[in-house]
Amino acid sequence: MILLLVLGVAHPVVAEREIHVVAVGNGYQTEDFYALPVARVLVDRPGHDVGLVLLDGGELHWQIEATAGTIVSEIVRSGPGPDDSEVTLSGIPMVGVHTPGLPLVFNPWGRDFRRMLDALADTLGTERIHSLQSAHKVHEDPVRVDRVDVTTVGLARDYLSQHLGDTDDLPPAIRNWNENAGGRDFTVDFEERGFTLTEPAGTRWFPVSPHVPDILLPSVGVYDPGSQMIYGTTYGAEGYLYSVDVQSGEWDVVTSLDEYDSAGLLYDPDSRALIATGAFSRPGEIKIFGLDGSRSSAFVPTTAFPGLTDLFDYGNEHGPPLTPRVFSGGWLLLEARADGDSVDPASGAYRIYAVQIATGVVRLLRFRND
Repeated sequence: MILLLVLGVAHPVVAEREIHVVAVGNGYQTEDFYALPVARVLVDRPGHDVGLVLLDGGELHWQIEATAGTIVSEIVRSGPGPDDSEVTLSGIPMVGVHTPGLPLVFNPWGRDFRRMLDALADTLGTERIHSLQSAHKVHEDPVRVDRVDVTTVGLARDYLSQHLGDTDDLPPAIRNWNENAGGRDFTVDFEERGFTLTEPAGTRWFPVSPHVPDILLPSVGVYDPGSQMIYGTTYGAEGYLYSVDVQSGEWDVVTSLDEYDSAGLLYDPDSRALIATGAFSRPGEIKIFGLDGSRSSAFVPTTAFPGLTDLFDYGNEHGPPLTPRVFSGGWLLLEARADGDSVDPASGAYRIYAVQIATGVVRLLRFRND
């Protein structure tokens, strides 16, 4: 439970309360070896009402001081560890300020940060935090809370709405998929022994042919009903892009991947090309393999996709793949889901992007949060 702490002196009328977050991994050890490590915070916001959110790992003495005219009306201490920390305001011990369960975050991005921001919005009634100060380890100099961060748009709860891009100039195929969420009536499973194609008419199995390179760590497979061809890519080593003619069962190698790891694959019948998106830490590494032997590529950093870092613990784990859905007029439509599963469009957080391959321009078309 959050305890409202109002200093018991008269104050002039102030503007709406500001919410400032301070996150500290480790404090500094004082001469008292048995005392908790210390983190000092100086709140310097004269004429402002400040709510202070303190995040730590569980064993810290927060020593809070406020300058003249600064009102610290609320303190919340939380973190993923036990509530062994202590909080003092101007030397006065604070009680009832511990709220368990908030993650310890050091940057204004990533899944944990969004969860923390949502929790603060619900409990403190704010649609944004006004600053995030963080340090993995502090020393004797205090962390200063003395300004409002107006440049980091991610500090707002609903920051993605302002990133939504126009769709009027996009190719009709891109707009149609975005508006109707696409759909398919077949699935392809790719494994070391071959492909399984499941259609409304039934399931067919295509065992690997011995004349193609061994399949090492199969990644993803796609089916083009027009040409009745299956394509698939593998992870690791040199890697290959395989094809199977479902009418004859004949296997072939379209091309070597030259150590490129792909997590998503799309066949575009208009350009007769296969479009792959990168795996692991490089989802925006896009390569286009033409069936005529042509190749082209583009690289878009993960942080250039608005809201993509919200879907995972950015910096500590790989994000969800960017699944290519439509390629038309030089634009590639991509889908990302928090759980990496884009089969069920009715649940989970997702992002839909359009990327102009020639320029690397990214537009956020649609999104949903958990």
